[in-house]
Amino acid sequence: MSLHKKVFQNRKMSIKNERPSKGKGGRVSPHSESFRVQLALEYIQGSYSYPQVARKYGLPEHTIISFVSWYRKTQTQLMPEEPLIPNEPLSSEDRKGLEKRLVLAEMKIAALEKVIAIANQEYNTDLKKKAATK
Repeated sequence: MSLHKKVFQNRKMSIKNERPSKGKGGRVSPHSESFRVQLALEYIQGSYSYPQVARKYGLPEHTIISFVSWYRKTQTQLMPEEPLIPNEPLSSEDRKGLEKRLVLAEMKIAALEKVIAIANQEYNTDLKKKAATK
């Protein structure tokens, strides 16, 4: 077998083991999740426009738009916010469902607090303090 065929065959084998860089498998973002959340929240909370956030961090505007889109999509997937105020006593099944939603909400809060703590540490910011001053 020629050297060219061996190299091609080895490369072909390694391609099978690699993750796709586009499409359904997606490519890995060079930005951390906490950074994406931080930028998305900066826009969503109304502090800055897309171009302002982009200039502030030296990123293209479309990147900020994709961060906000990603955040909104993952935010709604984690827990849809539907208030439930019953007029009659709850059945045990409804009560269990509400308890499960409460546990999920508490987990979501804990996860978001962890993301804020990581963002504060990585980017030397204080997101809680900034949000509280508004």
